[in-house]
Amino acid sequence: MTPTEVVLECEALHVTAEDPTGSLGFRPGHAPLVTPLVPSVVLVREAGGRERFVAVNGGVLVVNDDLVEVVARQAVAGDDLEHLEETALRDFEKQNEDDKTNHVAFEKLRISFMRNVLDLERTGETL
Repeated sequence: MTPTEVVLECEALHVTAEDPTGSLGFRPGHAPLVTPLVPSVVLVREAGGRERFVAVNGGVLVVNDDLVEVVARQAVAGDDLEHLEETALRDFEKQNEDDKTNHVAFEKLRISFMRNVLDLERTGETL
C-alpha cells in the first residue's frame, strides 16, 4: 500500500497515534519524527480544545516543526468517535474486499498469460 492522501495536517496541542511499537503521544516541541501507522484512530486535540479523530487503515505520521501530518491510503475523519468507528469499519472492510477481488482477478490474468507463453514455447514460437 502506498499512502496517497494527506488526511490530517494541523497544529495541535496534543496528538495520539499508534505505530507498530504501540501508542505514541505528541505535544508542541516534539522532536521531528516519521513513523508508520497501524490501523487505528488518531486523536487530535486542537488549540481551542476541540478533539478530532481520524481512523486510518495504516499510513505514515510525520512530525516536524510542531506540524503533524498523517498520510494514508484509507482514512475517515470525524468528530464523533462512535460514529467514526462504524463508518471506518464499513469503509475499510469494503476496500479490503475490493482489494482481494482485484488481486484475484490480476492473478487469474497473470496465470493465463503464463500459460499462453508456455504454449507458445512448446510450439517453438517466440514472442
